Amino acid sequence: MDSRIEKQVNRTGTWIRKFIRGTEKERPEQLRVGDEIMKLLVKRETSLSDALEALTMVMLSSLGRMYGPREEFSRFFEQVSTFLAPTERDRAVGLIPLPGAAKVQPRTVTMVGERSERTHSLAVEVGEVMAKCAPKSIGDGFNALNSTMLTAIEAACGRERADEFDLLIGEFARKMESWPVGRVQ
Repeated sequence: MDSRIEKQVNRTGTWIRKFIRGTEKERPEQLRVGDEIMKLLVKRETSLSDALEALTMVMLSSLGRMYGPREEFSRFFEQVSTFLAPTERDRAVGLIPLPGAAKVQPRTVTMVGERSERTHSLAVEVGEVMAKCAPKSIGDGFNALNSTMLTAIEAACGRERADEFDLLIGEFARKMESWPVGRVQ
């Protein structure tokens, strides 16, 4: 498996990114699961806002089983729901173009039906994909969800917006580290 590490700087800070190439069998678990989730989102022509909310619902559902209901989950979901600008919400989930490839304008999608029903239905489908892929640990599952969200944002809105979302997820993860597991509050 080939990998390289690059240091990148933008207005949100300095980032270290690790790029991994290899055969499907050599990929880390979270990449395998994340790829399956991304295939589902692209196949369904999902809007970026629906994808972020559905993936967050799956993640918070698992966290709710571990930590019990918490007010922080509602606040985080609200932050995710309001993260995208109005012009970014209807962009279609896609893949990040390879370096050197022609820059493609993000497509927009027109969604039909009630928004809450669409995101709930998508969350159920993502949960089924995760169950089928059976990540080896809950950490691999969360990494797959997070990396899928970051990839979708980067493909539709650019790396800088993905980095801003990464900071939001990182802040939530730091808060979560102090919570006792299995204790309902």
